[in-house]
Amino acid sequence: MKTRARLVRQALEATEISSREWRVSDTRSAELGAPTVVGFILQLDGMFEVTRIGRPGQRTYFRSFEAALDALRS
Repeated sequence: MKTRARLVRQALEATEISSREWRVSDTRSAELGAPTVVGFILQLDGMFEVTRIGRPGQRTYFRSFEAALDALRS
């Protein structure tokens, strides 16, 4: 089984689910149980697409992974 990379930044944890996809969770909720998934990031041709949980039809695009992660912070 391949180990997936994880990145933790300012209460968000991005877990690699494929070579171009990450699941983003809020680590602050881990104290109450499992971390809450807040969205997903998908790398597409030099852009990063963000899909928020609760807004499945709405996608936003960013030029960097950091900017995409910042969008899920709020």
